[in-house]
Amino acid sequence: MITALVLVVSLLTMQGKTTDVTVVTLSRGALSVPLQPTGKADLKRDPTMTRISIEVDRVAPPSSLGPVFNSFVVWAVSPEGYYQNVGELAFDKDRGRLETTTPFDQIGILITAEPHHLVDRPSAAVAFRSLAPKNDIRRQTVSVEVGAYDYSNIAPANSSGGPSIVAEARAAVRIAEAAKAERFAESDYRRARAALDTTEQLLSRASPADIIAESANETIRRSQRAVTLARAKSNSQ
Repeated sequence: MITALVLVVSLLTMQGKTTDVTVVTLSRGALSVPLQPTGKADLKRDPTMTRISIEVDRVAPPSSLGPVFNSFVVWAVSPEGYYQNVGELAFDKDRGRLETTTPFDQIGILITAEPHHLVDRPSAAVAFRSLAPKNDIRRQTVSVEVGAYDYSNIAPANSSGGPSIVAEARAAVRIAEAAKAERFAESDYRRARAALDTTEQLLSRASPADIIAESANETIRRSQRAVTLARAKSNSQ
């Protein structure tokens, strides 16, 4: 079943730069939206935010879509095709779950495989997307830009082992290196490298998982900041 789902995911991955997502208009109350190829997103509109509950089953790991992918990131999509990173799926075996919120009151759901959970644009590795619900609620099909960043040239990590959050941290630093953050965001890149070194040391000492995760998350945050600054500076030259 997992092998079959990998094939379906591959078919959903767009060769171009867009993928279609169904965006629904919410009112007070709850609405369940199906996800393709399997799963659902339960949506509930509060006065100022939309509560999202994602459930997907029989999911192959993100690495099945490429060695650089370590996380499934959930994106809330607006009618204009804008998107917001609202979190990553947490897994129990092959079942993915996420409870999160967004300010969007018209919303579609897109889930992509990513190198780490703090990326700011969806990759072309589209795993799930929302479809129209069966009831008569207002909806529209929106084209979402994907694949703005090419991760195919990101070199595999020299080190291995440890929880998935450590793999995300290693990938985040490699992406910063590829973005020339050492040149364009030297201070932030240096801090990201130091945080990764600390993470690797904690892992080698078999430190508690929560302490390793804290250091890995710091690495990812600092790396993403370095990437953002480096891309902005390099584009301005």
